[in-house]
Amino acid sequence: MSVLQGFEPVNPASTAGKSVLTVTPRYMRFNKNTVQELEAPRYVQILTNPHTKQVAIHECAETDANAIEFVKPNHKTASVTLNSLVVLNAVLRFFDFPEVADDEVAFAQLKGTSFPEDKTVIFDVRDCRQGVMKKRGRKKGVDYNASGNASAPKHAA
Repeated sequence: MSVLQGFEPVNPASTAGKSVLTVTPRYMRFNKNTVQELEAPRYVQILTNPHTKQVAIHECAETDANAIEFVKPNHKTASVTLNSLVVLNAVLRFFDFPEVADDEVAFAQLKGTSFPEDKTVIFDVRDCRQGVMKKRGRKKGVDYNASGNASAPKHAA
């Protein structure tokens, strides 16, 4: 009897977390785990079910109806952001985002259920977490030098 009897190897290439779709009024972002679970497809279809309030992402061929480029060839992708107005408007109808300050953005995070045999991940809007986060990027009133370090704003005399 081996001391390793009953043990199974851990696959370091497998996904470590859950699929998450983040929706804001300006974009939709599929996290790295979603991209990995779908095996980084070149093209996908985004589908919505208004009756069950679900959003699905399904791998497809470039020639399929409503195909959207997802991962560019020879491109290492951590997450994928879509900001197509047609796609975004189809998904945004499920949400009622509050008005927020200029330096904030409202968001919803949806956990996905993977169906590898169908090359699909389904996100349920009814089980989402909504909130408000600070916008990323440059801060208003702060100048940045070439090295990216912040300095005090310059004021005219």
